[in-house]
Amino acid sequence: MGRRNAEGYYDPTAYAGINLAEPRKENQTVRLVYRNGRMELYIHEFFPCTAAMARRVFPLIRRFAGVEDKEKLRKYLLVKVQEHSGRMQDFSAQAGKYPEKSEDWHFYRAKEREEQMMYNQAKKNLEFLENGGRRK
Repeated sequence: MGRRNAEGYYDPTAYAGINLAEPRKENQTVRLVYRNGRMELYIHEFFPCTAAMARRVFPLIRRFAGVEDKEKLRKYLLVKVQEHSGRMQDFSAQAGKYPEKSEDWHFYRAKEREEQMMYNQAKKNLEFLENGGRRK
């Protein structure tokens, strides 16, 4: 099932409901194995994370995660960056259809800002991953 309904409108509620109803085939994880133990981060639930959390977790990923796990996370974050970018553009286009300062215009601008925040988080997470957990 896509994110759009039969008429072609963006419908995240139905998409989320169907995804929750269908069992996941596999929980993708990033496994960190270190001398005193291990930790698994569920990719879909944990990422994209805030900058404060990223500063803590990406150095651990750099040191203790396998190459396959890092690549899996990189691909996931790339998809998230593209996904949120597309949603931002959709909401911006929707806002443009209404008169400025109208109720609908404010609604779509707020949605656009939410997607902008998620886009920025995913992009920063990707930068942290590519830089080995360090800032540029």
